Amino acid sequence: MSLISADQDIQRPTHPRLHIRDARDAHVVLEAVRKGLLQPIKRRLNESERSMSIRSGSVFVWEESDDESGLRRWTDSRLWSQSRMREPFLFYDERLPNDVHDTDERSPTYRFIDGISRGVPTPAVAHYDRSNHHPKGLVKQAYSAKVLLSPTAKARKWHLTAYFSYEDLEYIPTIDQDPVLHRVTVPPGVFRSGKNRTKNSGVERGARSHSPDTETSSLSSLSPKPDREMPNAPTGHPEDRRLVLPPLRSTLANVHQYQNVHGTRSTEDQRIIRLLNSRHVG
Repeated sequence: MSLISADQDIQRPTHPRLHIRDARDAHVVLEAVRKGLLQPIKRRLNESERSMSIRSGSVFVWEESDDESGLRRWTDSRLWSQSRMREPFLFYDERLPNDVHDTDERSPTYRFIDGISRGVPTPAVAHYDRSNHHPKGLVKQAYSAKVLLSPTAKARKWHLTAYFSYEDLEYIPTIDQDPVLHRVTVPPGVFRSGKNRTKNSGVERGARSHSPDTETSSLSSLSPKPDREMPNAPTGHPEDRRLVLPPLRSTLANVHQYQNVHGTRSTEDQRIIRLLNSRHVG
């Protein structure tokens, strides 16, 4: 059993009840932490804090650190499914002791007012819609961001971990309904999703990129330029133009001119021509 020492403050959720709908909501919470309006988690939650704080609506913000007194990863002593990516979040479904995947069992249906009113379902609602087995316990929602506290400072990695249940989701307040957070403005360039990757990441310097843009550029350099019109091309609208081959006489004249400049035919060519002529005569 874990006891809390006298000099150790009890850690509570960064926000006790909030539905994080998208990356903008996550950045608002992170900015509130950066300004000191909300308090982050400084160390691993103990057993008592987990039982009190981890519930539907709780949101925790913590910084990833290699320091022994900090947090390297988030633990809550619960069993979870494999992660599912619903951009820009990762979702985990709680595995309950009596959780049986019975296809004949009718799962409860919840109506999500927030998702319907916005026109596009939030990632949390999308996760419910795309799950074969609708979770009955808690759902863990995770978001990571690289944070630049100053232009010259090294980027730090902050994490947001939120919990909710689908039975409770439509009743959890959002940023717009929070008396403090709805006034928070996120400055540009401070937070960047930690899941973003460049197309050419891992390509050595000087190596040729095989991205679609590069391939398209290479192919376009081989195609005829639109401003170079072929001889005898019809005039009119550019869409009506067709590729017209030059007359045969001019082509043969170019061949004869090439032969005059570069010499006569090769010995092999002359032998084949004489063979064809002899057959024609016979």
